[in-house]
Amino acid sequence: NQFKTSQVFISPEGNWTKAVNVAVRERKQQQTCWVRGPYTSPYFVATRFRHLILAASGIGITPALGVMGQYPGLSRTKILVWMTRSKVMIKFFAPLMKDAHLSIVFYTGKDPITSEELDSIVVHGNIYVQQARPKCLEETIESVVLRFENSFEALSNPLNQARSLDLIQQRHKKSWCLLYCGGSVLVMDKLCALATKHSMGWKCEFFDW
Repeated sequence: NQFKTSQVFISPEGNWTKAVNVAVRERKQQQTCWVRGPYTSPYFVATRFRHLILAASGIGITPALGVMGQYPGLSRTKILVWMTRSKVMIKFFAPLMKDAHLSIVFYTGKDPITSEELDSIVVHGNIYVQQARPKCLEETIESVVLRFENSFEALSNPLNQARSLDLIQQRHKKSWCLLYCGGSVLVMDKLCALATKHSMGWKCEFFDW
């Protein structure tokens, strides 16, 4: 621009970004700027695993979408588990979920998603939207992994179907990696415990600001 300055565009979606937006409009911060980062994506370990569970809260979905685009098709199993309260973000990012084998979206916003809006979202892929928090996030992920593992086993031995993830061979579970990007300590701790329990890979980037 004519003033030769840097420009940062911040969309007022969450509490923090709304506060920043208000502060800028009120001219409370005119000179000082503190930039934190950049950081390596927590999902860089994806190259080491065959099956990926990409868990995210809010805007933490962005590195997950990057991984899905990096490993298209059947090069990796890609399961997206996303928790967000922004309906706008769901509709915006839905077209980018086509590379996931399964996308599970837990919408926690106050404004309900209409049936017409839901149709416009799920048309972009194998997308399941629940308009509530997960009752048990760990059980949801265990159930999904079990179904995928049983489908893999069915190709060679259709009669050998495990009823619990505990019955899946250790070497198979080690081919999975659980990754989380977001700002929930509760979610982070639950997913870390789940990955440890089943000897899965684990990597997290926590937003502590």
